[in-house]
Amino acid sequence: MASIKIVTYNVHGLNSPSKRSQVLGLLKRHRVDICLLQETHFQKQKIPIIKHMYYTQWFHSGTDSKASKGVSIGRSRHVNFTLIDICTDQEGRFVFLKGRIGTTTFTIGNVYAPNIEQIPWLRTALKKLSSFSEGTLILGGDLNVALNPIIDTSTGRSSIRFKSLAKLSRSLQSLQLTDI
Repeated sequence: MASIKIVTYNVHGLNSPSKRSQVLGLLKRHRVDICLLQETHFQKQKIPIIKHMYYTQWFHSGTDSKASKGVSIGRSRHVNFTLIDICTDQEGRFVFLKGRIGTTTFTIGNVYAPNIEQIPWLRTALKKLSSFSEGTLILGGDLNVALNPIIDTSTGRSSIRFKSLAKLSRSLQSLQLTDI
């Protein structure tokens, strides 16, 4: 199988057609095959139909409110992805896809964790992901938590207790996920 370029962006809203065009143009210029977008601000009832000659398939999780939530996964026409199953949440904070690229089964997840109470939310989301996933797991998004505050923050500190961070790291490792 050829390599696949996957990128994750927090886009801070994509309801404006001009901003969608800018983001899609940037992704295409960088030849991104699969994009994971957080904070799309898409409401369930008003998710725009994204028509783009390069990004031909989209999966969304929207919210009922106008809050800064919403995640999307888009794939380029160069990736032959066959969807098997999809799992989303009611809050627009995650979308998990199970499918095949060629003969290989993948689970691709995109999450946007809340700014507070991240650890309990992530534990719940990871349990759902664990029971849903099959094959090779790829998870991206905005966890809103620095797993290693010493290298991930300017102060070298976190407001989240070390014990909680260690437990979250073990949960990620149990799914064979690595913080890059």
